Formats: sequence, C-alpha cells, structure tokens
Amino acid sequence: MTIEPLLARWLLPLLTAGYVAATATGTTTTTAATVKAYENDTVLLPCHVEDLDSLQTRVRWYRSNVMIADSDDPSVQAATSPRVKMWDNRSLELLQVRPEDSGEYICQATRPEPWGHVTQVHEIQVMYPASAKPIPETGQIEVALGEEAVMTCLSEGVPKPVLAWSFQGVELPVLASGQKLRIHATNRSLAGLYTCEASNGVGEPAKANIELKIKHKPEVSALSRWVHSAPGVRAQLDCLVLAFPEAKIEWLYEGEKLARSQRALRYKQDRGEAQLHSLVIRTVQEHDLGQYTCRATNEIASAEANIELTALAKMPVLKKESRSSSSNSYNFIWEVDSNSPIVEYQFWFRQLDSREEWHRLIIPSSEEAAGPLHAHSFNLTGLQPSMRYEALVLARNKFGLSSPSKIVRFSTGQDAPPEEEAYKTDYKSGYVVEGKLEDSGDQVTQDSHRSNANLNGRPVDGHVLLSVLLCFTICKLIHTPS
Repeated sequence: MTIEPLLARWLLPLLTAGYVAATATGTTTTTAATVKAYENDTVLLPCHVEDLDSLQTRVRWYRSNVMIADSDDPSVQAATSPRVKMWDNRSLELLQVRPEDSGEYICQATRPEPWGHVTQVHEIQVMYPASAKPIPETGQIEVALGEEAVMTCLSEGVPKPVLAWSFQGVELPVLASGQKLRIHATNRSLAGLYTCEASNGVGEPAKANIELKIKHKPEVSALSRWVHSAPGVRAQLDCLVLAFPEAKIEWLYEGEKLARSQRALRYKQDRGEAQLHSLVIRTVQEHDLGQYTCRATNEIASAEANIELTALAKMPVLKKESRSSSSNSYNFIWEVDSNSPIVEYQFWFRQLDSREEWHRLIIPSSEEAAGPLHAHSFNLTGLQPSMRYEALVLARNKFGLSSPSKIVRFSTGQDAPPEEEAYKTDYKSGYVVEGKLEDSGDQVTQDSHRSNANLNGRPVDGHVLLSVLLCFTICKLIHTPS
C-alpha cells in the first residue's frame, strides 16, 4: 500500500478536527483532535507546517516531555520503540498501539528567523476492554454475624467501565453499583458468591468474584430425635451441623462424653454447606439405650441436639375402613414398627365434640413375631348409630409403651365420614389438643418414651371388656349365614 491512501485514511478525521498553518512570525500552539483507536491499530499523527521544505524547518516529536523523533537526528528515532516512525512529511506513525500508548503527543516545528515555532498537541486514546480485580485479591472475605462487609472491585478500561453487582447469579438493584459494595451481615443467608461485572462496550465484560463468609455459631439439628432399635440390632444416630468456622463435634451419652470405641463408630459427610455427623452403634446392647447428645463447638459458641435411642415401638399407623361395617361398629387396622414383639395394644376412643373422657381398651397381641413390622385388625362394637367418634392406638413391647398414633375421626351409619385429621395428645393431662401436627412421625409426644406414663383416660375394666367381646361374638353369629 502506498503512502497516499494511508494518509487519506488517517489524516482526514484529524485535519477536519484541527489544523494549523504557520504563515507569520511568532510561536503558535494548537491542540488537534483526540484520536480513538483500538488495540493493535495503526495511528498516524500529522504535523502540518506551511512551506515546510522551503523553510528548512526542523521537526521534533515528544511524548511525556521525552523526545521520540527528530527530523535532523535519525538516531533519536532509532533509540525509540520500533513501533514509532516519522515519515518524510513529518507525520508520526505508531504501529500496533497498546493501552500504554495513550496520552499526549507534541509536534514541535522550529523555523529559521524571522519565523517562530509551531507546536501541535495530539492525544491518542487507545480503547481496550474492561478489566475487573477483586479486593481482597484472594476473592474471599470473612465477617462475623452482624458486622459490615465491604467488597471492592477495581476496574480499568477505555472508555471507563460501568460496574454492576450480582449475588449468587441474581443481579442486585441499581443502587448496588460502583467499586464498593457494602453488606450488613445480619443474616447468614447473605453469605455466598458476589460478582462484579465491568463493561465498557469494548470486547466481552470482565468479572471478578468475591465469596462472603459469615462467621456464626453452630446450628445443630437431629435428623430424627428418636431412633428405634433393640438389643442385637445396628443403630445409627444422625445430626446435621451448619457452622462457620467449622465446628468440632462431640458425642455424649446421658450427659457424659462418649469415649471412642470399635463398637461405636463416627462418620462425617458433606451435605452442601452443612455436614452430617453420624454415630453408628454396631450392635446395640440394653445399656446403650438412652439419650445421646450431638454437641458442636466453634470459636463463636456451642450448640447441641439430643437424640433418644429407644427400644420402644414406633408410633403406630392407624387406619380405618372406608365406611362403617354397621350402625354400631367400625373396623380398624394398624401397623407398628418394633424390633421387639408387641405385648399388647391400647385402643382409645370417644365421641367427637363431647366432654366425655377417653375409653381405653386393652387388646392383647395375637402374634409372636419379633418384627420389625406388626399388623393388627380390630372391630370396635357397641357404638351409637349416626355418631361421630375419634380414636387412637398405642403399642407396648417389653420396653414400654409407644407414643400414640395420629387421631382418626370416623362416623357410624354415615355414607361420607369426615376426612381424617391429626392432633397431638398431651400425656400429662390426657386431653387431645386440636391443631395440625407441628412435628412428624416419631417426634410427636415423645416425652412418653422416657416417662412411660399412661393417658389419664378411663380404662375399661375386665367386665366391660368381656361384655364387648361377647357382643362381638353374638353379632358375628347373627350375621353368619346358616
């Protein structure tokens, strides 16, 4: 390519923006246009002086007060970067410009008497993509719960980048912009990955990540507050621990620190941000039954959760038939998970919306199986027609009485009995407390496991039980075809 097309390409925007012609005596200084270029572009800066050749004018180029080219001394240009070249027409060419090439370039033309000096000032602005650098450089910051966290994102680029922040991939409001982001760590849910994105329209946006860690005391929860087992059976107690810094875990039995042994093994497993700590008793012995404590301690504080290892049966699951078998009876079936044989069941019932006390039936178990799943069916007779009732059941093995099942409601002589609902039973008072269960499964009314207390209902004595059984037998004979 010849010099003429090059000059036409690079000089046109400059000459239209700034032009100087020295035709009189004295010194003239003119500021020309700013040249915007991308990295690796070639930039040509003109230095125009009228009658340049006839006046034997000497031209020097300066950058930051350092001479980089001299028309009368080629050695100056030779000592400068090989990317810089002054042409015969005294224009200055910069090849493959870099960000550090940005700045002012001064062309100074020295003319003989009586002509004065001519100075032209150009500016090169090399545009380059935005960069982002996190402060601290480690990309991690730790604060205590309740403290303020300050995250900084240093960015460079031409044009000046615009910064935006996001948390866990979700963009934060417009107010969360600029180099600094301040977070008041009032909740540990604010811990996570914060991202600063810098963009200036040149190339792809740059990103810097800062992970915020919030120091807080351990949070300990038992996966199951009651673990049902039996002598000779393996048992596993689990507690979930969430803490930062990481907590040290101790297991206690009945308030005393549990020594390590080959019979009771300990395991740790990551569950996201939390850790699952397990105590595995290979073969349970009767003296192993009792209360265990999972205690977690870090530099902030300690926390713990209790787990009861019991040989009692689990809470029975009471089911009813879809409709009443007669106007004064109802069929039930229940299932119980127990590692030991069931000795007896207690069936409790009463009229719904009445103030009467609970009636209790003692039902001997009809099976000798060791378990773990036990099932039993029962036909409740002697009920009043077209009445609504509620019932629950408990199971007893040699270790004691289980917690009560969820209460079920049923009706006699009605085609559409009301839907079952669950309630809590207060063992101390013996009353049923209305309301949905807050706990699930074997966590309901578990105080009964340790106290093994009975409901304060009115038990059915032997004569009443005998009458019920006779009624059941007579009713069955009447309905049996001859």
